[in-house]
Amino acid sequence: MIFSSLEFISFFFVFLIAIKFFPNYQRSIIIISSIFFYSYWKPIFILLLFYLFLSSYYLIKNKVRLKLSIPVILIPLFYFKYSSFLVDILGLTFLKDFSYNSDLPLAISFITFTAISVIVDVKTRKYKDQIEFYSFSEFLFYFPQLIAGPILRANELIPVLKEKILFHKDKIRFGLLLFSFGFVKKIFFADSIALYIDPIFENPNDINKEDLIKAYYLFPLQIYFDFSGYVDMALGVSNILNIQLPINFNKPYLSISLTEFWRNWHITLSKWFRDYIYIPLGGSRTYKGKFFFNLLITMSVAGLWHGASLNFILWGFLNGLFLCFEKQLNFKYELPKIFKIIFTCFIVFNLWIIFRIHEFDNML
Repeated sequence: MIFSSLEFISFFFVFLIAIKFFPNYQRSIIIISSIFFYSYWKPIFILLLFYLFLSSYYLIKNKVRLKLSIPVILIPLFYFKYSSFLVDILGLTFLKDFSYNSDLPLAISFITFTAISVIVDVKTRKYKDQIEFYSFSEFLFYFPQLIAGPILRANELIPVLKEKILFHKDKIRFGLLLFSFGFVKKIFFADSIALYIDPIFENPNDINKEDLIKAYYLFPLQIYFDFSGYVDMALGVSNILNIQLPINFNKPYLSISLTEFWRNWHITLSKWFRDYIYIPLGGSRTYKGKFFFNLLITMSVAGLWHGASLNFILWGFLNGLFLCFEKQLNFKYELPKIFKIIFTCFIVFNLWIIFRIHEFDNML
């Protein structure tokens, strides 16, 4: 079930009525509705949601070491998303029948990363409150952010969900406006652009140069409108419920550097990689060679997170490499802001082509 569907509108309307008339059962309504929302596409995958919830809860309550906890949480992600890729890359043909090569469970990466963040934050005492069974399930299942983020931390949502949902006219109006804005971005811009450029990227060698240039400029817009539009709808739904979610995009294509771009693009995901991979590796507080290594590893993993394909790894690695160059060069003179924006977009747009085209021969 996606936000831009008639099914979701009907679902959300019933959900609002239930919250309004049965406020004492708010938590149960949110949990049950979220389970229904997730299982609407393929009910079998609800078992994945239960696995991630129950295993995370057990690992937290029993204070299991992170070196064991994190691999346990990552098992479904590696199996569903990467087993077939690894079998092909490593030439392990005898394991082919045991790998998974079908539809991915919805939002498996987002849910996995959310669970890991809670486990780590509890272990490192960044989140100090007790993890309760029902409040944790409500947090992990909360449907507005379940499919495409933003990726929330325990301290950002658990305390808010403990409060009664009170409807306010101004919040409802703003939520509807934000939802509508996201809907337009997703349906009228992202999907319309995709209809035009998808055939071009599928057969770039058979397309004339002029159309290739159009696709080059349109894909960055398509991926932005698609992702930010869906997140705007998630934020709008939460605003109607008087629940504030963090913004996920902040004018990324007006960034004056690649570093700034990654601070403004999919903000909660970028922060996740910073806090749970980059900083644990040593971050920037080390000698230059290790600092660059940390950056390259983090961005390569970020690339792999987007999909099980070599082009995603290359995309992430090259982002890391350009970030290293940017840190190393550290220009001593100031360029006009517009030149910085154009140069940053030039780098980002070219890297998006690697992100979009899976076959390396088609990139040449």
